[in-house]
Amino acid sequence: MAAERSQQLALAEGLARQGHMQPAVEACYAALRIDENDPLIHCLLADLMLAGDFYDEAIRAASRAIELDPDCAPAYLALGLAYDRRGGMWDQSILVWHELAEVAPDLVTAHVQLGEAFSAAAFDDEAIDAWRRALELNPAEARAMYNLAVAALKKEGMATALPGFRKAGELDPSQDDLFFALANIYDDGNPAPDPDDVPAERQARLDAAGALAFEEDFFAAADLIRLVLDENPDDAEALGLVAYLYLKQEAINEGMACALRALTISAKTPTAVYALGVSFSKRPGLSRNAARVFAALTKAVPNQPMPHVLFAESLLGMQKYGQAAQSYRRAISLDPTCVRARFGLAAVLLTEGRYADASWEIRRAAYHDTRRQGLFWQLFDAYAAGRS
Repeated sequence: MAAERSQQLALAEGLARQGHMQPAVEACYAALRIDENDPLIHCLLADLMLAGDFYDEAIRAASRAIELDPDCAPAYLALGLAYDRRGGMWDQSILVWHELAEVAPDLVTAHVQLGEAFSAAAFDDEAIDAWRRALELNPAEARAMYNLAVAALKKEGMATALPGFRKAGELDPSQDDLFFALANIYDDGNPAPDPDDVPAERQARLDAAGALAFEEDFFAAADLIRLVLDENPDDAEALGLVAYLYLKQEAINEGMACALRALTISAKTPTAVYALGVSFSKRPGLSRNAARVFAALTKAVPNQPMPHVLFAESLLGMQKYGQAAQSYRRAISLDPTCVRARFGLAAVLLTEGRYADASWEIRRAAYHDTRRQGLFWQLFDAYAAGRS
């Protein structure tokens, strides 16, 4: 019987990982008919039900898994997400995320979610403490910073909140993803080359520098780009990459200068447009300049969500909330999972007094961010390994 149950569970797991939800659910029920007391099957079923927006069924399955094993971390994750998505069950949600934070104390997202549950239940001080704890565990946790910015907005207004939104944006990896998309730099699965092995040719050096920048080896990338610019100081593509490297080192003036130089040479260098807009956005009082640059970028790459987000954020600094909301909604229409756009839209809604709508956007952002991280499968694999 154990072998048959394991076979059905393996089938369900394989189908779920491939995105075949209905067959995976059927395989889970088949496994439960063999052994209805296996928490691993119940928590997998809970995640599948959650993916299908069947919240009550997800709650029942996850609760059963926890009843069978109070240390079943993936079940707590599924249960907490189900409560959050269903809404109106904040007391239960707080308890679940608190339990997960105890079962997996180093799981940053558990503390972020706990803070969001506290906030939804109007326990604002407890929420702030939870988000600060998340940042202690991981100072690069963008979602915790977004939430702290929203909390500042509620208490003190947009002027106080804006620095927090900017800081969260810097932590958000989606902004770097935009730069690399503009530069046509993608992860091909291969490591960046050793700089000493790169041929002494412009394109080879540019490609290698881009790959090194992608891996955050900024100094090696800068060395290669310097060789390109030594041969041709007017290489706009190289200057655009240098501007990005300066910005990553917080050398704003140098980044701005390189971006302006690149655009003087070629006004259609998208990486330089991006770098110039980011440079302006990092300088207080230059929101209007940033808005002009990001508006141009939205026209250059209209189907990329992040330029619309950056444009919206610059509009926030100018207190043009209606236009900012339109731009955020455009970004969400292009990518419904864009966490940064949903938090930004929530901020605008809060300025309009639309607290319920803002809370809904934050819940959607939280759900998409947690799903994007693949946390369920990380916890599932760790729990399964611990049982074997």
